[in-house]
Amino acid sequence: MSQNGRSPLRDTYDVVVVGGSFAGLIAALEARNAGARVALIDPVPIGEGQTSACATTIDALRALGAEEAVQQVHRDLVVHLLPRGARTPRTLSYRLPYRWATFDYRQLCRLVASRAEANGAEIVRARVTGGSATSVETDRGTISARLTIDAGGWRAPLASAVVPSHVRRDELSCGLEAEVPQPLTARAAGLHFWAGRGTIWPGYAWAFPAGRQTRMGVLAFAEAGQKSPVVGSASRNLRPALDAFMDGPGAEWWAPDGSDAWTSAASKYQASPTRVMVNGAPMHLHGGFIPCASRPPVVGGVMCVGDAAGHCFGLTAEGIRASMTFAARAGQIAGGAAVGRWGVQEARQMYWRFATSRWPYFALLRLLQRMVARLPDAGLAAYAGAAQPWPIFWFLMAQYRWAADPVPVLERPV
Repeated sequence: MSQNGRSPLRDTYDVVVVGGSFAGLIAALEARNAGARVALIDPVPIGEGQTSACATTIDALRALGAEEAVQQVHRDLVVHLLPRGARTPRTLSYRLPYRWATFDYRQLCRLVASRAEANGAEIVRARVTGGSATSVETDRGTISARLTIDAGGWRAPLASAVVPSHVRRDELSCGLEAEVPQPLTARAAGLHFWAGRGTIWPGYAWAFPAGRQTRMGVLAFAEAGQKSPVVGSASRNLRPALDAFMDGPGAEWWAPDGSDAWTSAASKYQASPTRVMVNGAPMHLHGGFIPCASRPPVVGGVMCVGDAAGHCFGLTAEGIRASMTFAARAGQIAGGAAVGRWGVQEARQMYWRFATSRWPYFALLRLLQRMVARLPDAGLAAYAGAAQPWPIFWFLMAQYRWAADPVPVLERPV
């Protein structure tokens, strides 16, 4: 039963999960499926507070039973290289070896939450203020647990309360995104990225079509603070960068009223793109910091998943599959401990081994991000071109999938 009021909390659970986005919801669902008494804590209603571009593999959504949240299926990845001073980009297209999809964040979160609640998990509206491996302090009181899981995003509110140095701010990239209508007569397909010194750098811009909408955003790598006089730091000047993208290379990809693309409609508006009215309402922007390096998966006994554990790839900044993968296994392991299949300390060790087994690949992509951030435009073009032949690209994408594939974890619980 959800506890959405403001009455004081006094209770004990087998597993308490902090954070109600992808990672927290899946961890709570899997722990409850294993037989644990579970509480999930988040300060906002489930499905609110989107920070993701919301694209993942069709197979991952199918394994989660969330295909109904799909908005558009994509078979191609498209990279637009825009060197400094160039007017038009060089476009490289890559056929994806497995299908991806953009999906509705709110619908997916509420779908998973409803399943967890139907199975007996409790969702609690509260703000975490501290805690430990066996308790979570909130603004409504303290909840005790045999095991705690921090899925509270990059801030890791529970883990950082135990070990304040857990969050490394120098390992945070930052993104900002707008969800806007696609032009009526020019609906797009594929996952599109713009890179090079003619756009935000070091980092990239993107456009992800999602049915009648498209998600357009910019990402500044963590290296932006040292390398880019335009960005200045990973979080500074992202809105001007998004304006420049939506008014420049991305102008043909969106329409304020869902009719004419910005390329032809801009003269009607006396404002920069992110300040225009979209279908009669102010444009909604969302985003935030994105870890680009792995963190310890267990901190002072707290199991960490998703962004709280740095489960986001460097270079691509993709974190959904990793969040799903590690959250599902953490929930299964914690649930197993709750019903006596193994001890609490053994559960933490099991999760540590599982999570760290993928560290080498995460470290590789963190290294690639550092290397790519230093490349000149010609080097970036050579790097992108080398991966374009389909045997090479499909091999790389097979490794990319292996490193964080939620399908076998969801289909074959421990």
